[in-house]
Amino acid sequence: MVENKCCSLYVNNMHLIVMLIPYIEKELENEIVTILETGVKDEIDTFINKVNLGKTKKKKLKNINWEKCLLSDEQIGEIHGKTVLIKGDYSFIKNVNKIISDDNRVINCFTLDEFEQNSREILENHGAILNTMGVKKISEMFQMNKLLNGKIN
Repeated sequence: MVENKCCSLYVNNMHLIVMLIPYIEKELENEIVTILETGVKDEIDTFINKVNLGKTKKKKLKNINWEKCLLSDEQIGEIHGKTVLIKGDYSFIKNVNKIISDDNRVINCFTLDEFEQNSREILENHGAILNTMGVKKISEMFQMNKLLNGKIN
């Protein structure tokens, strides 16, 4: 289901972490599952050590698996009702999304290069974009873009 999926675009791992943490902080009461083709643990550790977060939030953030985490198709299919963070190349993310249940909140994290090469398909398969302003519906973002560019009356 497109409504449960949002995409995020990043330049490097630290950029991704800086964008994700405000959203993840709000989701800490829910279980967060990561499916990561490459890990971001070093960046998380650096971020947590440099940013003023409470001890409880720091502990909860550290308890999320930020290491490389590849799950089998069966394991992916068994994930239900969770927030799932998926990071990898375009084909990796696409394959995981074919298997994952629709009752999860999914955040697909694409590099800027991957997004540029596959933007139409990515936008068509996501209901929102997670960026530094938070989660915004794709339809609203593009309406605002048209309005700012004077293409809507």
